[in-house]
Parts: sequence; C-alpha cells; structure tokens
Amino acid sequence: MRIKVPASIANIGPGFDCMAMAIDLWLEVEANEAQRPAWDYEGEGADYLYAHENPFTRLHMKGRVRSEIPLGVGLGSSAAARLAASALSSPWDVKSHVIDAGADEGHYDNVAASAAGGIRIVSEKVDEKLPNPGWGIALFIAHQPLPTEKARSVLPDEVPLGDASFNASRTALLVRAIVSKRSSLLGEAMRDRLHQPHRLHLYPWVEEIIHVAEAAGAYGAAICGAGPSVFAFCAASQANRIAKAMEEAHPLRGRALVTKITDKGMFRTL
Repeated sequence: MRIKVPASIANIGPGFDCMAMAIDLWLEVEANEAQRPAWDYEGEGADYLYAHENPFTRLHMKGRVRSEIPLGVGLGSSAAARLAASALSSPWDVKSHVIDAGADEGHYDNVAASAAGGIRIVSEKVDEKLPNPGWGIALFIAHQPLPTEKARSVLPDEVPLGDASFNASRTALLVRAIVSKRSSLLGEAMRDRLHQPHRLHLYPWVEEIIHVAEAAGAYGAAICGAGPSVFAFCAASQANRIAKAMEEAHPLRGRALVTKITDKGMFRTL
C-alpha cells in the first residue's frame, strides 16, 4: 500500500486554530504488514525519525517513508505522519483518519487540510473548503525546530475583547479575500493579535522576515502554524524572488522554498 499526504499550514494569519491549507510538499509512505516494525526513512527529518519513536514505529509493518516536509517548523509534519499511520493501520475512511490523527495532535486544523486538501475553515463540527485563489506561496523554512507545545504554552488564557474583535474582523476579511481572489485585501486581512505577537519573543527575527516579504511585494505574510517558519502569499511569478529575499535577510536562520496550495488531499494506491 502507498499513502501520500500533503503538508499543511495552520492559523493563516488571524485564523488561529480555525483555518489551515494544504500545500504541495508531500509525505509518501509505502508499507506492507510484517511481524515487527522495520522502516527506512528518506528526505526531510530522516535522521531524526531513525533515532526517535514516531507514528510509524508503532505499526507492525515494513516499509519506506519519504518526506518533503521539514520537521517541527510549522508545516504540519506530525499531522501528515499521523494521518498516514492511521490510514495504514485501519480501514480506509478519511473522516475516521482525521478523528484519530486530530485526537493525537490535540487540534484538527492541520489534519483536516492534509486529509482533504485546499484551504479549510475548521471547528469541532465544521470543515468547509474555500476555493483556491491560485496565489503562489513563498516560504522561509526555519533551520531550528520549535515544539508546538512550547509555542502554545506562551499564549494567554484570556485576551482583551478588542483583540478578539480585531481578529474576528480580519478573519472574515481573509475569507472574503480568498473567495473573491482579491489579493489587495491581504495586507490588512493577514494581521493578527491572538497568537503571533505573543510568540515573537521565541523567534524575534521572524518579524523582520515578514516585513521583508511584504516589502518585496508579497500580498501578505505570517507565521506558519506555531512557527518559526514564515509563509507569504504572492503572485506565483514572484514567489522565487520573495522567498530569496526572506532567506537573504536571515540566511543563518532558514532557507527559501516555493510551493503552492494543493486541492488534493491524502490518497492511497494499493
């Protein structure tokens, strides 16, 4: 059996814990049943996966994991792995795999996007897909991982009403920008007060990366998930240049990568 799962970016500016999108970087797993786990790893994070327990080491299967998804830097690597492991170990049912992987993750935004593709609005009872606006995505991939638990631990339990209202209006504007493909709205629509300001002290250089992306012509930029990587929506023709500008601002902190939204979610071939 072969399973392919795309990476994902959660939060999408103001859409904290309620918006995510699948991007065109993939985890590919080929496996068969075996008496004991026996896995080969290739690509991103291979050395780490060989040295640590992961969702595949629990499965009595023999196979190969090949990943294009950088580990631990805000691109949904753990969600993709947990989805793939669920798909390998139980009958094919995407909804059940989302429930299983989301329970392990502690949230459903990344797994919903990776499972079904596209840009998703996600809550406990809702998973709605937005149309693909066709924008390019320039990425600054951080070299140093940051545990999601640490990034979440710095968030306040309560926020001022003004900040909640600010994010509600920007999230609504972001949805409008995506649905109407109005990139001119993104400069305002990508602003956030609920999570990014509280996390910037963990990676203070990220603020400059965001400013550099916008100065280089990005429609809007934000932290990928809990960070510390950064993504920027932009014209597809400008993505390479904008990604390179971000890398040149802090070359010791990360590297440039270009991708796009993918409407294709997790799939299998037998």
